[in-house]
Amino acid sequence: MSSSFWRWRNPLSSVSSDVVKPPAATTQRSTAADAVSSLFGDEELSDIRIQGSDGGTVLAVKAILAARSPVFRARFYGPTIDLTSLKGKDVVVFNEFDCRVLHLVVEFCYTDDILIMQIKPSDEIARLMANLKFASKVFKLRGLLDKVNQWSWRQINRFPSLACAMIDEDMKHNDIDEVSIQALQLKSRSALLPDSNAVGAGVLSLTKRGLLFVLRTLEDTTSPLLLFHSIQRWVEFSTEDSVGGTDLAREKSTREAFARKCAMRFIKLSNISPRNLEVVMKDSGLFSDGTTVSTDNMLLDAGLQFSQ
Repeated sequence: MSSSFWRWRNPLSSVSSDVVKPPAATTQRSTAADAVSSLFGDEELSDIRIQGSDGGTVLAVKAILAARSPVFRARFYGPTIDLTSLKGKDVVVFNEFDCRVLHLVVEFCYTDDILIMQIKPSDEIARLMANLKFASKVFKLRGLLDKVNQWSWRQINRFPSLACAMIDEDMKHNDIDEVSIQALQLKSRSALLPDSNAVGAGVLSLTKRGLLFVLRTLEDTTSPLLLFHSIQRWVEFSTEDSVGGTDLAREKSTREAFARKCAMRFIKLSNISPRNLEVVMKDSGLFSDGTTVSTDNMLLDAGLQFSQ
């Protein structure tokens, strides 16, 4: 479980247990909604632990979750109930999500709100929102889906460089956010190559699969020079293929091999001016592993034929 996720909830403490324990609620409440919200994280009154794929659990009241979601209702009270017990409470496992996502789902079921949406966004939160969007569909929580979509529209339009992280995470569920795609297409430079002080790492947030998707999406509508620079930045600074920093040269070589294939497939060098192309080829190490290929030949080949 990522400890940084919990830091925003209580900056003065760290989470050492696998059980999420939100701050204790006050005892005096004026409405039924306040009373239900006060039960969030109440260990004494909770009767179930929702366990994620990472082993972390979230305390909850079955009846509250069942009242909010037909999926929870079927899982807790259906004809085929499969429950174990831990510390005197039933345990239900949802391997599709980690504990952080389940925590936010439970929080919404109790409060109709998600406090994490009120803090400054980051790539980590964007990925979390992508998973939360998927969870809202799985648990049939339309209100939660609306909130996530509102967050995506607001934050990605404000910080386009978050789009790459969200797209990369969305791909795991084959459910790409349209807002992210629009930001990528309309604000390509800001989305892919953000400044050092920007919110979001842009192209560096992409895995190999995500990089392929982005290049395929932009190949006909975006400057090939911009795409080439994006690939170069990914090769130089991405942590993809990182195995703990034991062999940085080998890791970079692996990224270069993949990036070379991407450039061959998606970048039309014939659309780059000869002057810029000469600079690109001089500065890039993508096409210099043992074979020299002249700029003139590349232009004659329409920028598609590269020697490996």
